[in-house]
Amino acid sequence: MSDMPWVTISILLPLAAGALLLLFPARSSGMARGIALAAALATFVSTDVVVHQFARDGAGPQLIDRQDWVSSLGLEWLVWVDGISVWLLLLTSALFLLAIGVAALRAPDRGPAFLGLLLLAEAGLIGLFSAGNLVLFYVFWEAMLIPFYFLIGTWGEGDRLRNTTRFVIYTMVGSLVMLVGIVATAYTAKQTTGQFTFDIDALRGVAFTRTESIWLFAAFALAFAIKLPLWPFHGWMPGAYGSAPILVTGLLAAVMSKAGVYGFLRIGVPLFPEGAETFKYPIILLALTGIIYGSLVAWRQTTMRMVVAYSSLAHLGFIALAIMSFDNQAGQGAVLQMVNHGIVVAAAFVIVGILSSRTGHEEVDDIGGLANGAPWLAGLFLVVTMASLAIPGSNAFAGEFFILSGVFRQDWWVATIASIGIVYAAVYMLRLYQSSMNGPLRGGEPRKVELTWADAAVLVPLIGAMAVLALWPAAIIGGTTRTVERTMAPAQLATPGFPQDLIKGSVTRNPPAEALPLPGDPDPAVPEVQQSQEPTP
Repeated sequence: MSDMPWVTISILLPLAAGALLLLFPARSSGMARGIALAAALATFVSTDVVVHQFARDGAGPQLIDRQDWVSSLGLEWLVWVDGISVWLLLLTSALFLLAIGVAALRAPDRGPAFLGLLLLAEAGLIGLFSAGNLVLFYVFWEAMLIPFYFLIGTWGEGDRLRNTTRFVIYTMVGSLVMLVGIVATAYTAKQTTGQFTFDIDALRGVAFTRTESIWLFAAFALAFAIKLPLWPFHGWMPGAYGSAPILVTGLLAAVMSKAGVYGFLRIGVPLFPEGAETFKYPIILLALTGIIYGSLVAWRQTTMRMVVAYSSLAHLGFIALAIMSFDNQAGQGAVLQMVNHGIVVAAAFVIVGILSSRTGHEEVDDIGGLANGAPWLAGLFLVVTMASLAIPGSNAFAGEFFILSGVFRQDWWVATIASIGIVYAAVYMLRLYQSSMNGPLRGGEPRKVELTWADAAVLVPLIGAMAVLALWPAAIIGGTTRTVERTMAPAQLATPGFPQDLIKGSVTRNPPAEALPLPGDPDPAVPEVQQSQEPTP
């Protein structure tokens, strides 16, 4: 196995190329496109190396790259992957490669700045998914917001400035509360363990009091719920998704939305198990509401873009349910479904982009009957629609089955209510497909929307990935087992009445009970003696 720091390389490649492209003049678009494509391809290759070097039977951090910075303040460069994050790195690099390819080859008006911002957003997301230090996690959490702000605010449409401002305000509120939680976590842990650290893995198992765990979990959960977004913290989503260029909207839904659910898995559940147990059912109820709400609103949307956007809100609710059930099987389904959802929603937005750009219409009811002259597009659109419905044989079926069966094992009523969302998915996705592909011809010339070779270069890899995961979901599931067991164990042990036979992981208490009291604390075996005062002369 190579000693190369491949995780760090996967972050620095798009970071350096993105920063370089921001310095390019607008007239150097040809060279900028070449650099952007080369950087995106190199990043994909490096994350692929990370996946191949990853040991699928491992539980904890792997491919660790640690570089001290200000050790007295707990600041360090610490990145690694495990059975959860490694797949998100691969998903991020693959989707950004396709997005940058589309922007570079099919949108010549997108200059060096647009491509540079895409690369910086990619670097921020890869850094977030691999950060092993809470401060580093926060830096990347904030860093990925900046390029998306400029991408929407500069190249968006409609009331883009107002919508971008709302997007920033929502996320900044959550980020500031999370920053307070990060600092409080380190200082509170120091009082318990005697060590000051922001190391995420080292903080796992710290014996916080129940009150501390509840407050710390709440501070992080707010930021995660906003970024996810979890109903009712989704107020920024309609404006940002509606104003952003369709390519950016696809990246927001396919990749950036995973930051919230990843935060719950990486930090919320394993570090603050008592807090997670306390907020378990409130978050589950919000997720259930989001599933029903997102499905109903998607059904009533008038634009193709927003149908897919609100369907994403509903699908992410399923993933949140899986995480908060604390079930290992549901947790594995959550990881698989994060990847599945990213691929499917990316393909859906590609199709929406093709239809809207070539017909000049984005309204659902303004186009129809296009299948007669565009059979290849209609066929691939049907595959994506069926995947959105998670029918047996689609890539989303295995993930949704894992989620619902695991959730049912813990709370049958939660799985039953969540299943209603599957019914509504059939309504809004079939409406979108039938309205655009079937019926009388309207809104465009079918031959103009048929797939070109350039379209196929983007869609076929996505459909191919869907086929692979439909036939071989173990490609991801098999590498998540021990990591998910380790992640869920703290919350499982903190949940009264959780079936003991389902707890496969263990938690090493920090500090262990036999190590108390800490050095410098009074020995409880020796009665405290009040110091005598010096006699007054």
